Amino acid sequence: MKRIILILFIYLLINRCQATGLLKPLGGRAAAMGRIAACEQGLWSLANNPAGLAGLRGWHCGLYYENQWLLKETAYKSAGVTRAFDDIGCFGVTVSQFGWSGQSENLFGVAYARSFGPHLAMGLRADCWWLHLGEGYPDRLAPCFMLGAQSQITEKLMLGATLFNPLNTRLKTLNEDALPVVMRIGCAYRFSEDFVGQCEVAKDSQAHGVSIGSGFEYTLFNRFQLRAGAQYNPNVITFGVGYNIKGLQIDIAAQMHQMLGGSVQVGGSWGWGDKR
Repeated sequence: MKRIILILFIYLLINRCQATGLLKPLGGRAAAMGRIAACEQGLWSLANNPAGLAGLRGWHCGLYYENQWLLKETAYKSAGVTRAFDDIGCFGVTVSQFGWSGQSENLFGVAYARSFGPHLAMGLRADCWWLHLGEGYPDRLAPCFMLGAQSQITEKLMLGATLFNPLNTRLKTLNEDALPVVMRIGCAYRFSEDFVGQCEVAKDSQAHGVSIGSGFEYTLFNRFQLRAGAQYNPNVITFGVGYNIKGLQIDIAAQMHQMLGGSVQVGGSWGWGDKR
């Protein structure tokens, strides 16, 4: 009974703070750097900012798992695959789930991104949102989408922005619950070849105030990454490590929430067929 009450409390807290468990930045790198992702590039841009897919080449695939607050009932799982074409752009498919068999939120997305010169990239992800309530209640489906853009202002400075669900799509539930509209604006600055800092401001239409996050990444020996960050509203401290070898990237992160305690994130991605 105590476990059930705790799970219900966590779901209520999620609904108050960020509306849904699936809209957090995804991937071990973003999880370790203050949960910010507007300037994210690489495979996990599938979930964070589709414009970040524009710089990929060849094939990429990956898996991600987050054990939120060390409870399997609030686990976050995701998988993604991308294929980039030199003259067309990059296409990707992603599947994510938050929850357990009794109640879960599921997202199926198809993304496309391409560069428009050396300073601008744009992306679009079309989604199908599937809410599984269990206990005999019918499942609910809703279409939505995310827009993303990134601009390389200088060799060191990048700006990024995303907009999720701009049409304010509603689920056909008893209360006609709306999916949140989420906006993110951030920047990344490369202080040196090995050191990158990022910051971001996010606004969720169903949450009070704005969320502010920042983080940094320091690379050692061209393969090993050290990361740390923090986020305000909710107050979270994050840190993690990454390792890259022959196209295989492994990321491990941990977070400490002011009320709910710790979470652990593990992600891996693999790229091949880069013809550059």
